[in-house]
Order: sequence, then structure tokens, then C-alpha cells
Amino acid sequence: MATSSLALRFVFISVIFGEIVHGCVITISNNCNYMVTACSQTGQQNIDQWDLSAGTSQAIDLGTACSWPSAVVYASVTGQCAVTGTPYAATDRNLANLAELTIPGSGNQDFYDLSNVNAYTIPMSINAPTGCSSITCSISDISSFCQPNNVLQTLPTGALSCVNTDGTAGLGPTAGTRQFKAACPEAYSYNFDDATSTFTCPTGSDYEVVFCP
Repeated sequence: MATSSLALRFVFISVIFGEIVHGCVITISNNCNYMVTACSQTGQQNIDQWDLSAGTSQAIDLGTACSWPSAVVYASVTGQCAVTGTPYAATDRNLANLAELTIPGSGNQDFYDLSNVNAYTIPMSINAPTGCSSITCSISDISSFCQPNNVLQTLPTGALSCVNTDGTAGLGPTAGTRQFKAACPEAYSYNFDDATSTFTCPTGSDYEVVFCP
């Protein structure tokens, strides 16, 4: 069940039921063959959660304002996005790879990226409209990929997360972060990996965040 905080600012529309959307739209799609607990948060607002069955999607209509600042989308590895009783606090964002969007950014441009700075747990892509770059990060075998000094965690749900030990350490490229960069050259591998990892598209565009693209 989704929390209600962002419903005051955005209209959430399920594409499962074929409803019409208006304005800038972010669609979160689950192409995996299993259910994904999808989480989204903008800034420090309350976190929203959707339990997306295989092959289903959720649309977020940003309206004519096209505003979704400092937003993230990710898959929960515990099956619960927010801490019980503290709806703006994430349970496991530190164990997840992220799709990050700043809408609008500056100069009438949106900024978006994929980030493995914290960890990697599921293949993801951001599909942008024609004329803008669509980006993907997919690691097929997390167990084999996750080598020291990075740390493999197995969650009670059975989900695997490869924690990027140096990603947030402010160290620049290290042997550990280079593992992530080699596997996913379009994604952030450490905090300041901007040059090859940040993408732009004109404000007013629609985007699709896909699990298991």
C-alpha cells in the first residue's frame, strides 16, 4: 500500500487500469518475472510504495508543473520501503541501486542518472524520449560480480545486494568502485562520478523507470 504524502502534490495513476494521464509522467515498470516492491521519494518527503506484480506498471503524473525535485526510484530488498511510524525514513535505500531524477534541473533541462553509489541489487533502466539518452545498468550474476572490498549481503527475502564499500567514502575511483563502473559505465560508481553518469533532457519530457529491462 502506498503512503499518502505525495498524493497531496501529485496524482498517481495506475496504467494497469488504462486511465488517462496529463503533464509530465514518470512510469515505473516491472519487467521482472517476480513481484518488485517499488519505492519513490522526492527530497525528504514521505516515501511511496507499490508492490508491482510481474509485467505491471505505475504512473506518476507530475501535472503541468512538471516538478519532481531530488527524486529517487528503487526496489526495496526487504519488501518495505519506509520505517514503520516514520514514513519519510527509508528502511533499505542504502542497499539499493537508484534511479535519480531532478525535474526540473536548470536551463529548462531535467537531470537523471542511475546510481550504484550505495549498492546494486536489480537491473534498472531509465527510458527517455527520442533525442535524449536512455540508460541501463544490468549485472546478471551479483554473487560472482561482488568481489572484495565490496560486500555481498543476502536478505531474509532472498534478495541479494552488493554493497559499494567505497561509493560514498569520497575517495574517488578505487578498485571497488571500478568494479561497478566496468559493469555499468553509464551509472554512478562513486559520489563524484558526474562526467560519464549525468544525463539531461528538456523539461516537460516523460520518463520510464524499468526494473529488469
